[in-house]
Amino acid sequence: MGGPDGFILYQILTRVSAEYRFNRNHWVRGHLGANLINNFDKFDLRGTSELPQVRTHIREYLTTSDVVLENLQYNWTKRLNRDTYAMAYAGLLESMFGGVGGEILYRPFDAGWAIGVDANWVKQRGFRQDLSFRDYSTWTGHLTAYTPTGLQGINARTSIGRYLAGDYGVTLDLSRRFANGITVGAWATRTNASAEEFGEGSFDKGIYFTFPFDAFFSRSTTSTGTLSWNPTTRDGGARLARYYSLHDMTQTRDIDWFNDGFGNSGLNEPQNP
Repeated sequence: MGGPDGFILYQILTRVSAEYRFNRNHWVRGHLGANLINNFDKFDLRGTSELPQVRTHIREYLTTSDVVLENLQYNWTKRLNRDTYAMAYAGLLESMFGGVGGEILYRPFDAGWAIGVDANWVKQRGFRQDLSFRDYSTWTGHLTAYTPTGLQGINARTSIGRYLAGDYGVTLDLSRRFANGITVGAWATRTNASAEEFGEGSFDKGIYFTFPFDAFFSRSTTSTGTLSWNPTTRDGGARLARYYSLHDMTQTRDIDWFNDGFGNSGLNEPQNP
């Protein structure tokens, strides 16, 4: 929205998802997308950057192919003890990067807080989003603290680490979950990349809304949808868009999640960990 190539650039695509489970803690999941209609013929602006172009190649990723393999990864999870979880994964982790990584999360039951660390080696995918790769590769990872602020039900997620363009910094994410299951949040990231290196916008920031699909179906589901708005797509402060997060997968360990406003108890242990 509001770009130099047109007020709205859009795409409608159909997505096919498939999952195969070897057992409760080992599975493979993939997403294949096929373009139906878009107006990307207006998308002429090519990104430039003083940092490695980890996100500003977005035009090439959107316009090169009508059929894309968005995600294809193997996942392994394990509950190490009463409050500690581990996860490892490998494959095509998102539309622009593939690689290997892992995460460990410590989350005491109903404590309201958690702390986790993830580390990933990733390589930039080809513009066709098939099985090809480009030359750029890097290490990225973060130490993340999840804490309640005590103010109006607002929760904070603070991450410190290395981003996709090789810059180091901090991301602060503030969000509030309402009784109907909708979450409203905003984030900002500052790194050692200068405002001149970052380009327009000076630093990364945005807002998002997450809503439960439980509100639209007759049967219970923990699936959610997200709408996000980022005023500029730049390379500084860019994080790996991991499909799975242990914090999301263990959300029922907080009492506040037991009553989600739709009559669901949330008493079952999360499926994957």
